[in-house]
Amino acid sequence: MSNNPPAHGVTTTEPELRLTDFRAQDLSAVHNFAADPLVCRYSTWGPNQLADTQKFLADALIEQLHRRLRAIMLGDVLIGSASVWATDRKAKAGELGYTLNREYWGNGYATAAVGHLLRLGFEDLGLERISATCDARNAASIRVLEKSGFKLEERRTEDPENNKGRVETLVFGLHRT
Repeated sequence: MSNNPPAHGVTTTEPELRLTDFRAQDLSAVHNFAADPLVCRYSTWGPNQLADTQKFLADALIEQLHRRLRAIMLGDVLIGSASVWATDRKAKAGELGYTLNREYWGNGYATAAVGHLLRLGFEDLGLERISATCDARNAASIRVLEKSGFKLEERRTEDPENNKGRVETLVFGLHRT
């Protein structure tokens, strides 16, 4: 395995959408969606204060070296964030997540980003199973995961990572084919 940084701007099935590195100058664009209460309403984080977004971006600049956090770009515009990571290397299991600026909802960009994350997880990270979680009330995210081939595997009524009173967390899974 190489110590080189990951390839930049790998194109998804939608030619104008790509996942790439965050840059320090992305703070305003990231804070635009991370501070939006509507974007964060089903998340276990946010809405962010500026200091929260600064910390997120600082962490992203470090973690993207391991393909954990990526910027979702539409042309030259940062529209969200996405990540895929190994949760159990021995079992070859991982997880993915994504957040999109609400100005870009409903255009298939989340589904395209998930498709790219699945390729990264299965092909680059060598995972055999990838999971994703979402709030049971988040119908849009449920549709994205189902369109991407995920199957509902578990319902959790208590989520220790939740700080916002989530009532039910859905766990979806997808095995490499």
